[in-house]
Amino acid sequence: MGVRGDLPLQRGSQEGQEPLRQFSTKYGTPSPGEPLQCIVRWFSSARANTKDWSQAVKVVFWHFYTFRLLRGIETLIIGLANALVRRGIDVSIVTAKPTLMERLAPLDTRIKIYAYPTTRYYAHLCIVPFYVAHFAHHRYDHIVVFFADFGEGLTWRLLNKFVEMPLVLYLHYPYSGSPHRYRSFLRLGWDQMAKHILGCAAWIAQEAGELFRRQVQVVPQGTDPERFRPDRALRSALRQQLNLTDREVILLNVSALEERKGIQRVIQAIARIRRRFPHIRYLILGEGKDELRLKNMVEELHLEDVVIFGGITSQPEAYFNLGDIFVLLSDLEAYSLACDEAMSSGLPVLVSRTAGFLERVTPEVGFLVDPNNAEEIDAALTKLIVDPLLRCRMGEAGRARILANHTWDRAAEQYLELLR
Repeated sequence: MGVRGDLPLQRGSQEGQEPLRQFSTKYGTPSPGEPLQCIVRWFSSARANTKDWSQAVKVVFWHFYTFRLLRGIETLIIGLANALVRRGIDVSIVTAKPTLMERLAPLDTRIKIYAYPTTRYYAHLCIVPFYVAHFAHHRYDHIVVFFADFGEGLTWRLLNKFVEMPLVLYLHYPYSGSPHRYRSFLRLGWDQMAKHILGCAAWIAQEAGELFRRQVQVVPQGTDPERFRPDRALRSALRQQLNLTDREVILLNVSALEERKGIQRVIQAIARIRRRFPHIRYLILGEGKDELRLKNMVEELHLEDVVIFGGITSQPEAYFNLGDIFVLLSDLEAYSLACDEAMSSGLPVLVSRTAGFLERVTPEVGFLVDPNNAEEIDAALTKLIVDPLLRCRMGEAGRARILANHTWDRAAEQYLELLR
């Protein structure tokens, strides 16, 4: 049995790219072979532009991979941009030419998208002329950046003395896990020059604050409770489609297939408890460099009829409804968006007792376990498998927690409160 993300794709809004088409029509569509000529045209236009930039708050999310990867940062940009534009904020996205638009959640058509071409090799360097031209022509109140190493740092060096660039540094990874990213910020002086520095979790903000010796404010990620919500009809239809009965208990993982995500720990746990619970299944959604090793492990443990590799889907909300228990036993998580989506969908969660989960998961919504303690993992799994009422109570409590604290609308409110 296998799942390959076979539900119909939900395409992102194409109307949201209209500003890019208008921009290209007015100034010419640039290509990697003629960036300098485009800079001359755009810079001249920018100097002659007398538009009043103070009429509305202008926020731009600047990230090379916005429409090229499906991670927490990319999901945050789309979710927070949608929530901000609903509040009357003028929102733009500056990024590289899309490669994954069909897999993304819809974008509000009021969001301006500036997606610039680049090359296969030295892509982060070749896009810089387009970035320079863009920020020479456009003015923003907040330029939200997540990295300095993908063309952002060089662009800033070239423009900073001539153009005001009010940076908002938004940290989604800890200093302890990615010190080289933080060293880039320090070399550029962004630790002191940034207008604001934000962290997606309190522990990330604390680490960064100690390193930068300044306040780092917390704006957690959100989720969409309308998209990720319990849906009994969808659950029944998908189970019927996949020949799964209501008796079968589905453990669900949504993450990159990397060793640090701990998928191997769940496979090993299933091997230990399978004889007691022959009706369990483990659905793994995602792809990554560890996929072959994990599939070999499943074969060696004779779990081919239990573990399902589902690949990537554009409709994870359907599979959260298919599942019964969300399990993620990773080494470390800066912040798990998938865990929030599972809670929003009404699933109990079983996750590692590490910093990324401690701020989110309480005893009412799931279990926190030592990811290296097999007995603790097995005990928690057993409690959830044998007690559907416990799963229901925890799922309801988790969704209530998301609705109260962790929606995209709430994240937008916190963002605007901190930046006023």
